[in-house]
Amino acid sequence: MEYNFREIEKRWQAEWEKNNAYKVSNDSLKPKYYVLDMFPYPSGAGLHVGHPLGYIASDIFARYKRLKGFNVLHPMGYDAFGLPAEQYAIDHGIHPAVSTAKNIDTFRKQLDNIGFCYDWSREVRTSDPKYYKWTQWIFLQLFRSWYNHSTNKAESIEGLIKIFESEGNVNHPVPDQKFQILNLRSQIFSSSDWLSFDEFTQQAILMEYRLAYCGFGEVNWCEALGTVLANDEVINGVSERGGYPVVKKKLRQWYLRITEYADRLQSDLDTLEWSDAMKEMQTNWIGRSSGAEILFRVASPPTPLRPERGEAKTPESGRFYKTADTVGIF
Repeated sequence: MEYNFREIEKRWQAEWEKNNAYKVSNDSLKPKYYVLDMFPYPSGAGLHVGHPLGYIASDIFARYKRLKGFNVLHPMGYDAFGLPAEQYAIDHGIHPAVSTAKNIDTFRKQLDNIGFCYDWSREVRTSDPKYYKWTQWIFLQLFRSWYNHSTNKAESIEGLIKIFESEGNVNHPVPDQKFQILNLRSQIFSSSDWLSFDEFTQQAILMEYRLAYCGFGEVNWCEALGTVLANDEVINGVSERGGYPVVKKKLRQWYLRITEYADRLQSDLDTLEWSDAMKEMQTNWIGRSSGAEILFRVASPPTPLRPERGEAKTPESGRFYKTADTVGIF
């Protein structure tokens, strides 16, 4: 007997859709389990082999946990708001909203044909205003916050203003020790100093405390794409997407002051039920490190020496110096 898989799969997939077989209720006495895939970029004509390669594995696991009695949330979405989707629209001369919707429709049909157990009522599209309004909301929370090391948590910037008005910043120094704003005489200022600053100066100082802040930095700028690229998006001096020239450029842009709460990120990993490998990866990404600063006493005046084994020269002058305690670069 021939196995007519096309007819059988089509019939059962229709049955699953009709009965909402994979829709997950928030109200369930079963233990909860969350299986999340990486959302695809709907920037091409359809799925490539790498998509189902990962999705099939997670789908098998989701089904396994469901059969073990768990209330499994297994959603799917589309990372549709960014450079890949924009570039696809430009390359094909189509409005991004039109091309993205068309590509998502193709992706959805292909995913359904494979028969994944997604709860499609939870579908996410990052280009949907109902979704990205929350990313904007999160950004505003960070912009309106600073990290208080005394309480070890983020707090309202309005509270910081009240602290400055009453005691200055003596107990809350500027996070960036290289802080040089508007030629202020010192990084530390009193309450009277703060009250004497004009609005522009006060806002410039607050910007040095905000968790989402605007600053200058060297970036990978691609003129053809009109955007900044991450290091992994640049291959041999050109953009990975399109092969356009990329140059280093100093631009004013938005940053997140992650270093302020890096210790909190590190310690909170212990509260997560993640694998050791995943925790190690996150630890390496946070990149916390400890070091030491050593000061050497120097003979006065330094005595030039001929270069010998174990001695070093200063990169500025090329001259060799011997100190009272050691030989090295100063």
